[in-house]
Amino acid sequence: MGLGAIVVPGERYRSTPAAAPDNTNLLLSQPLAYLDIAGRSPVERTIERFVQADVDAVSVLQDEASFRGMKPTFASFEKVEFQTVPDPYPAIQRKMREFSRSGIEHSFVLIGNSYGETDLLDFFYFHREARQVATQAMNREGALDLWVVNSSKAQACDPHGVFADPKTIGSSYFIREYVNRLRQPCDLRRLAYDLLQRRCTARPSGREVKRGIWIDEGAEIHRSARIVAPAFIGRGARIMADTLITRNSSIEKNCCLNYGTVVEDSSVLQNTEIGICLDVCHAIANGNRLLNLQRDVVIEISDPTVMRFSLPGKPVAARGWARKFSLFGRHEQEQSAPAGLQPKTSPPVQHRLETNAIKR
Repeated sequence: MGLGAIVVPGERYRSTPAAAPDNTNLLLSQPLAYLDIAGRSPVERTIERFVQADVDAVSVLQDEASFRGMKPTFASFEKVEFQTVPDPYPAIQRKMREFSRSGIEHSFVLIGNSYGETDLLDFFYFHREARQVATQAMNREGALDLWVVNSSKAQACDPHGVFADPKTIGSSYFIREYVNRLRQPCDLRRLAYDLLQRRCTARPSGREVKRGIWIDEGAEIHRSARIVAPAFIGRGARIMADTLITRNSSIEKNCCLNYGTVVEDSSVLQNTEIGICLDVCHAIANGNRLLNLQRDVVIEISDPTVMRFSLPGKPVAARGWARKFSLFGRHEQEQSAPAGLQPKTSPPVQHRLETNAIKR
């Protein structure tokens, strides 16, 4: 008996109405499920869970605008296929028809941005014993946009009705494990916090170089920078001199924190550069836009020296000397500045990197 999965990320595709605040559109330009949080996007983590549940095929359906550039992220998943569609519901019906013809009798269907960690096989067995067209997942907050569907029976139904009309749902499966509905940007911060605090089974990407400190491949950290656990430094990120990254902060892929900057309990989304001697506290930074979570206000910064989208891959000479972390080597790689840029430090200062740069 085959088992498939259909994933349709995006808030506008949700079957249950949710008030999407203006801050989502002001701060972000793509669905929340596609944004890297502690190194990986929620949709990538979800697809991995489907693959680990031994589904025979995973189909990701999305519109061209949101989907552009995301396919290479999932290139390592052999069972995953990608398709751009203007309207997901007819596409879901066509995909279930394809599944049925290929011997896949049941399929998971996830619509929207939510991320959950339930036992997917137990969910499937519950649905199969109930003998219904569709079984919807739910938790303490109500229904979730996650179903197990009988592929052959669902073909004859109105695709909008199967996922939008509660009367078509024959049974419900209660999820007790971790769920984050990812309805608004503050939920991104909550997911980052939960990952760093080990409140869910997933973990940040990269290597845990010290308890609570995760550093991904290619990150470069200056000797005088300090990181207070728990925290995450993403792939290719550049952390300059005298920066301070405090508890529960996540610095995503290809970000740059310039000299003397402090990041406290915040998320800096990928490809964001923060200027010199700035404080980012209780916020989400995305390019030249900053969401203050305490005041729920989005600020757009016009001065590129304060905040901007970063340019990954700057030459080492512009960065000074740093430690470059590799996941494939036992030790970090030490980079030195070119002649004329060597630091005027003594061996005791080098020792400070090992004792203070990463501090609990």
